[in-house]
Amino acid sequence: MRLPTVSPTRKGFLIGGFVTLLISTCVIFPIQYGKASFIDEFGYTYLTLSISLFLLLFGFLGNNFFKGILFLVISSLIATVLFYVAFPPAPFAFFIAFWLGIPSGIVAALLFMIINFWALQDIKKYKLPKQIAVYAIILLVVSILFGYGGDWFYELTK
Repeated sequence: MRLPTVSPTRKGFLIGGFVTLLISTCVIFPIQYGKASFIDEFGYTYLTLSISLFLLLFGFLGNNFFKGILFLVISSLIATVLFYVAFPPAPFAFFIAFWLGIPSGIVAALLFMIINFWALQDIKKYKLPKQIAVYAIILLVVSILFGYGGDWFYELTK
């Protein structure tokens, strides 16, 4: 598999995205982690992670950037609806679905884009059903991990 050539403009966006990601994870997050008591106090970390995500998406997707953003939004909506269906008797089920569905949909979409580029690019026969199956499996795994919260690793090692 040969990587496509990237224009200098897109290379600039890729470099900017990686630098912003490194600054966010290696500088901003440790500073805020030392001061924060709640998750909503990581505002600058989330902001810089979002900026780096958009820069990297534009660098990787180029002209297909808006298709990628649309796929992220649709994936978030699908995950939110599936979480709402999974927790119907729970009080405040909409908030649970919203809180768990959006991040799991975004993570599943990003993982699918990476796997689709590296593993499913050369497939010629029955490509769409294979893509749908891979996306469904990724969304299921990510949703289970998000449903258990951050304690899934503890539960596995207990």
